[in-house]
Parts: sequence; C-alpha cells; structure tokens
Amino acid sequence: MYQTGQRWSSRNEPDLGVGTIIETQSKSFTLFFSDSEIERNYSVSQTSLVRRTLTTGDQLLFENEAFTVSEIKEVENLMFYKVGSEWLDESEISFPRNDKNELDSILALSPARRMWFDLRRKTLEHQALLAASPVRGLMGLKAELLPHQIYLAHDIANRPRSRALLCDEVGMGKTLEAGLILHHRVMNGLSKRALILTPTNLQHQWLVEMLRRFHQPFSLINESVYEDFMEGDDNPFDQQPFVIAPIDFVCQHGKAAQHMIASEWDIVIVDEAHHLSWDPETPSIGYQLVARLAANTESLLLLSATPEQTGEREHFSRLQLIDPDRYHDFEAYQAQQGEFKAAAELAEALLPLTEEGFEPSDTDWKTLFGNYLENVKLKDWFENLESKNTKARIQAAKDAISWLIDQHGTGREVFRNTRAAIGGFPERHLNTYPLENNEHFDSATRHVLPEMEVDHGLWELDPRWIWLKEFLECQADKVLVICHTADMAQWLNDQLTFAGFQSADFHEQMPLIHRDRAAAYFADDDGAQILVCSEIGSEGRNFQFSHNLVMYDLPEHPDLLEQRIGRLDRLGQRNTVEIHIPYIKNSVQERLFQWYHHALNAFERTTSAGDKVNMAFKEPLHAFITGQDDDKSLLLEANAFHDNLLKQMDEGRNRLLEMSSCRPDRAAELINQINDEATQGLHDYIEQVTHAFNIYADCLNDAPDQSSWFLRPSSDMMVEALPGIDDDGKALMLNRRQASQREDVAFATWEHPLINMLMDEVQSFDSGKLTSAILPIAALPEGTVLLETMFVIEASAHPRLKLAQSLPMTPIWQLSDKNAKFLHSQFTADKWAEKLKGVPNRVAEQWVAALRKDLIELLQAHQLNAQELARPMVHEAKEDYKHRWQSEINRLCELRTQNKSVSQEDIDLLETNLSEGLQRIDEHQIRLDAIRIILTTKPE
Repeated sequence: MYQTGQRWSSRNEPDLGVGTIIETQSKSFTLFFSDSEIERNYSVSQTSLVRRTLTTGDQLLFENEAFTVSEIKEVENLMFYKVGSEWLDESEISFPRNDKNELDSILALSPARRMWFDLRRKTLEHQALLAASPVRGLMGLKAELLPHQIYLAHDIANRPRSRALLCDEVGMGKTLEAGLILHHRVMNGLSKRALILTPTNLQHQWLVEMLRRFHQPFSLINESVYEDFMEGDDNPFDQQPFVIAPIDFVCQHGKAAQHMIASEWDIVIVDEAHHLSWDPETPSIGYQLVARLAANTESLLLLSATPEQTGEREHFSRLQLIDPDRYHDFEAYQAQQGEFKAAAELAEALLPLTEEGFEPSDTDWKTLFGNYLENVKLKDWFENLESKNTKARIQAAKDAISWLIDQHGTGREVFRNTRAAIGGFPERHLNTYPLENNEHFDSATRHVLPEMEVDHGLWELDPRWIWLKEFLECQADKVLVICHTADMAQWLNDQLTFAGFQSADFHEQMPLIHRDRAAAYFADDDGAQILVCSEIGSEGRNFQFSHNLVMYDLPEHPDLLEQRIGRLDRLGQRNTVEIHIPYIKNSVQERLFQWYHHALNAFERTTSAGDKVNMAFKEPLHAFITGQDDDKSLLLEANAFHDNLLKQMDEGRNRLLEMSSCRPDRAAELINQINDEATQGLHDYIEQVTHAFNIYADCLNDAPDQSSWFLRPSSDMMVEALPGIDDDGKALMLNRRQASQREDVAFATWEHPLINMLMDEVQSFDSGKLTSAILPIAALPEGTVLLETMFVIEASAHPRLKLAQSLPMTPIWQLSDKNAKFLHSQFTADKWAEKLKGVPNRVAEQWVAALRKDLIELLQAHQLNAQELARPMVHEAKEDYKHRWQSEINRLCELRTQNKSVSQEDIDLLETNLSEGLQRIDEHQIRLDAIRIILTTKPE
C-alpha cells in the first residue's frame, strides 16, 4: 500500500502541507513535508494520513510552472499524470492551491445533514483556540495541578531545546514533570519520537504513568520484547515512536545499544541519572550510552533527586551531557558556582521583605548588592527597598529577586524544588505495635520476611495478622496496607474479605485493568475500606484521600520506605499521615524498625540521605540487622552522622535555585488559564460530535463543574475505533479532581486523544463540506437563496516557529443572499444556526444541480470578501508574532550583558525564527472549508 514517492497529508497536522514518502520499512515509513521542511515517521497501521491525488482537469506545478492534468494512470501504487505529451509521476510534482478546483470539488459532493456545517465551524473554532493557547500541552494531565510542576514544565518545554536536570526532592513529582514536558512538546508538534531510559524496577511504573496520566501509549522494549521484535535487519527501536527501555538491559546488550543509538529521537528522558557513574579514565557504559544519545538528540531530561550525592565532579559530568559547550571546564564551573552562591545569599536576605508584617531593619543594600550595584542602583525597585510604604517595599523585594533569578536563571539547566520551599505537606505521626511471638514464627528472629519459612496454612497464626484484624475492626477510615510480596497481599485480602471487611488487593500478578479497578474501588467513597498492596503499591500510585498507612512488613531499603509513605504523604493530603508499624519482638523486623526510627528518623520526616548512611555503615548495619551484634550505640552514631549530613545539605541549599525553579505568581497565572481553557465548551461539543458520528453517549451529569459522560462504541458509528474506549465503554469526566482520584475513568479535556481524533474526523469527513437547510421566514419571498460559507486562514511552518500562537488555522464565517449582499454582521453564527431546519438529501442534491452556475459566481464573491476580512486578522497576527519574539530577543540581549550563559547563538536563533515566521505569515492561504445552501420557506 505504501510506496516511495506517494503523496499523503496529515489529518492531525494539516498545516504541514502535502508530504512525500521518502523511505519505507516493513512496519513503518517516512514522509517529508517540503512546505515545513519536516520529516515524520509513521507506522503502517496509522489512521491519521490521507492519500492525496489529482483528477483530470486539476492543475499541478512542475518546475515552478502550472500544467493541467489531461489523463491519469496508476502504476505499482504510484500515480502518473499526463500534461501535454509528457507523463509525470506524483513524486515530481507540487500540489497548487486552486480556488476554482476547490469550489467544483465541494459542489460535486453529496450534501450532508445541516448540522455538519455547524460542527465543522465549532471544530475549527476550538482547534484555533487550542493551537493559540500558551498552555496547550499542559491541560490534559490527569492529576491535580501543582504550581511547581506546571511552572517548571512550561518553562522547559517552551525552550527551543528542552535540556535540563530535574532534581526535585523525593515525592515532588519528577515523573509528572518530565511527562508534562514531553506531552507539551508532542501536543505542539515539537517532538514526535521519545525514548525513556529507566532502572529495570521502574520500567512498568513509567509505562503505566505515561498512559494513565497523559494518554501517551509507550512501547516497552526490554530483553524479551527486543528478541521478539527482531525481523531480519529491521531496527526494533524504529518501529515505535514512543519507547521505554531499561538502561541496564541496553548497557548489557551491545546490539540493542547500537540499534537504540542508530534511531532518531526528538527527546530522551533518563530516570535516576545519578547512576550514570563517571570518571575521566573509565566512564560507565551507561554514561557513554547517554552521551551518544545526548549528542544526537535535541531535547534531554535527566532526573535525579540526589544529583550531587556522587560528588561535585560527577554532577558536573552530567551537566556536560546537557550542555557540553557551556560545561567544558570544571574549574570555571566551580568559580561560577561561587558567584551563584553570593547571589543566593543576597536573595536570602531579600526574601523576608516579601512577607506581610515583616519589620525591616537598617540594611546597607549598597554593600549587600556588591558587584551588582552598578547594574541596579538606577532601578526604581532598588530605591524602594528602603521605602516606608509597605506595599512598595514588598513589591521592590519581589522585583529584586526576579532580577537576580534572571541574571543567573536564563539558560539554566538545573531545577530543584524542595518540600521546604514549596510547603503544603502534611505532618507524619508514628504508631508502633510490638507483638509477642509464638513457636510458629521463630523464623522472625533470622528472616526479614518470616512467612517465607512458614507453611501457608499457618500464616493465620502470624502475630501481625492477628493484630491487623483487631486493628481494622476499630477503624472507620480508609486504610492502605502495604507488604512486600504479591502472595502476601493476595492472602491478606482473601482473609480480610472472608472476615467481612470491604477489601481489595493490588499487586503485580494482576492485569493492569484489574489493578485500576481495585484502585478505583478503594477511591470510591462507598467502595473498599482497605486496599492491600504489594511493594508495587508504593510505586506511582497516589492515595492521599486516605491518611492511614499500615506497613505489614518493612522494606530493606530506606528509599522504598519513603516511597511507601509517599503514597499518602503528598501535596493535597489534608490530614496528618498516621503510620502504623506492627513488628514481632526480637525479630529482624524490630531491628530494621529501630534503624529506620532511631538512626534515620525516616517515619516522621523525609530524608534523601538514607542511602548514604546505609552505605557508610554497611558492615555494622548488616551485623545489627541480622542479630550478630546488639550494640545499639550504632544507632546513636548513625543518627549523629545522618544529622550532620542533613545539616550540610541544608547549608548547601541554594535558595535562589529553589526560587527560580518555581515562581508562584506565574505558576498561579498558568493554572488559572489551564482551568479556564481545559474543558471550556467541551460538554456541548461531546454531545454534538458523538451524535454526528452515531457514538453511544449517555450524559451522566450535565452540571457545569461536574460534567461526565459514558461513551461506548455502537454498531453503526461512523469511525473505526475510539481511542481509550474499549467495547464495554468508559466514563469521561470533565472534573480534574474527581477524575484523578479514579483509575477507571478518563479525564476529558481538549487534549484527550479521543477528542482530538473526533475533531480530526470532522475535518476529514468530506461530505460535511456541503450541507443544506431551509429558513422558515415571512420577511423574505419563498425560494430566496442564501449562502453560508466557511473559509480558513492557514499558514504552514515548522512547529519551532510557534506560528499557531499568533495565526492558528482561523475560520471565517460568512452569510449572504444570492446577490452577494453580506448579512453575517447582523447575526452570530450560533444564533443563525438555531433558525434553520433540515431538508432531505435528495432535495438538496436537486438544489445544488439547479444552482451550480450561480453558486460558482457567488462563492467567488465570498472568496474575495474572505480575503478582505482576513487582512486585518493577518496584520494583527504579524504584530502579535513580532511582539512575542522581539520582546524575548530584547530581554536576552539585555541579560547577555550580565549573564554569560545567554549565548549569541540563542539570540541569533530567535531572530532567524522571527524573520522566517513573518515570512510564513505573509505566505498564508485562504481555503474554502464548507458551504451551506439555504432556501427560504413560509413559516408553518
């Protein structure tokens, strides 16, 4: 079916123009779009492309000359067009814009129902609003909108190249931040192929999170999948646009590494990047692998909660992956860090002035600003730092901090949000339950999981199980129970259910859909009171609607302990997190508890230094845990070591870096805009579009703030499939908070794949371009002809130019009588549509045939009028586009005088983009999209 040289266009990205297939493989092919100079890889199973061919009488361009097609033939899936005496194959020609051909082709269609005109108009209007929105790509997250995540994602994703080190503290949501950046770039056409490298134990977590939170279906390529993909010389990594791969597997599999490096990626994300060990003589295979990818990839995100735990030199080596030109000299980097520290200390001194009620002391700001004084002494805010007016002083301090952030922040690569800086986290409270042992569980003294040495039939004699049942009988709130193994989780759930509790289990032996249902059952107010999870229950799932956590056993690593607690201890938790720890006396679990509690204080506060303490006391810790050494002075020594580590980390906190990683005022603006735009008008659109395509849709709630639908495929629907909706159907909720708490429902926004697919289907439904209607009216003679048209202003450009933010594909609605007297200024399109009634298709076809000649002339008048209406829109778009880019260019030019990280190359790129974007706007075209023919009748 797919052949080199064929011409196709994209329903999803019509502004790319008509593309040519330049390469084919067994499962994919590559299209080159000459208008926008972009290549795209597509799977052979895609449904988003439309075959583009010409018909006899159409015009084509060959060597910049126009010719008329006199004859057509197809040879081996390629179209050949005869012009004069020559035959040209389709790969040699260009497709011109020909207004008369477009009019003829639309009038040749069989008229559709009148509703299609309105649906096309609504679709174009919504697509234009979405394309122009500065928060496009940030709306579709199925989770609460957290300021630090939204600010960070918006900042990084809007850069020409998204290259950054994300090192937020544990529990701050680095996975969601990376997912937001990826989703933003995909939605805006900046990234089409993505690779995520993860530790082996996190591969499925990433797979689930990308699908659940962003509706991004990734393919997992690990060792077993890689072998199954292999077919001859095909590269498995080329077959899928979005890939997750365990980095350990790729490092150990040379051929897989070669294949992965040979593939082209738009963005690479590396989780747990601090494991990329480096030294000058022997950098690790993982580091070398990522370095090869980084050199050939536009965007790179490295994720690490502890980026400097392996030392400053290794931290610098990871910054080299992000920007080797800037980070080429370690000594220069250290000197720069000294300057940055001075700026951070100055920001620390300014910060109290931003708070209401703070009483300023006499501060010598001239001395404090030091080397910055010459640059700030003439600024209004500098003088206002000593103002007696509290409001003016607060604003001046904020302006001063913003200035400092700009001096050191533009072009920065490191982002770090901390709990201390963000705030809003709950308190933790520890509850312990020492339990007497019995003869059946003497293995507890030597085994961290004593049940592993006990017959299943005796598990009900476990002192922890007896305690758990009694504990739950006294609980009215929801309780999350976490244990290590799937077998124990399943056994506990079976026992609790048999004992009459409302319980559900959640573990890796369950299919993903069953896990989603279990999580949803637990989230439901009337659902399960208890959810029993295996260790995977502490990965990726958030249950902050509960505040009681029972650890049936304790994990052997402090990071896993923190992950468990982090399922409840998150932003959005409104209660103190109650942590319940039952343990058998004189057991391995008791000693593990003592280590976590007395050495790390890991239950009542979060720590990022637990692993360091474990490594520092590796041998004595092993002896203590296994009972070979009962000297508890180890706990005191380790606690002192841990406190000193935390003190060093706190002293080394860069407050300016934390401030620049989230500007609350800007984050609030973004979140307000997302809330305003994400679902505005979507409820009515779902009703209209599902009706048009014969999709089963049941409105569950039509309240504006609680809107929800149940969608299911029907036997006569007009589309092949519904993305994210199986045959059993699925609920779509337009309320973010409610949807994010339920795994069994979809969160619907204008960015949801289903909504995007339906909008694309509306545009590709050719019959909808020609519709008819009657207008019952007494003021006009019966049989009066009226014409509605919709033209579209469109311009093709590379997504990096962000042309759509100023000039999206903009619809122009017009209404006239048969004499080309335009009437649309007297009505709104919606109000006009309410006056119309439908006519049978047979009658409509007769109208078109009878009026064809007159319609051609009338449509040409509409074309000329559309061009007149477009002129001020295009002019305004040019001014807006110029302002957007020139403002940023001017800002960078000013900052470059102070901030060496702002390169002239960055400024030159922006100026090139501005020039090219203005040229593309000038080359805009106005296309006829739809026609509705109206005849007047007498009112009934």
